[in-house]
Amino acid sequence: MAILRGLSSRLLPCGCLAGVYETYEGQIVAIVDARGTTCTVSTHLDGNALPKSTLDELAPPGRGGSDTIVSTCRHQSR
Repeated sequence: MAILRGLSSRLLPCGCLAGVYETYEGQIVAIVDARGTTCTVSTHLDGNALPKSTLDELAPPGRGGSDTIVSTCRHQSR
C-alpha cells in the first residue's frame, strides 16, 4: 500500500494517535502513527493498519462514518 496523502489524525480513546490516509488506489486507511503509553490493545503497533470499523470512529465530529470520509476526500480534476 502506497500512501498518497494524509487526511487527518485523531487521538483514540486508548491513547494511540491514528492517521487517516488516502492511498494511490483511492482507498482510505487508518494507521497507528504512535502507540499510546497506556494502550492495552495488542494490535495497536506503530505502522499497523486499523480495521475499517475504526474509520467510523475517526470520522470528523458531526459527520457520519467512513462513507463521509471517503466522499470528502475526492476532488475533481481541474
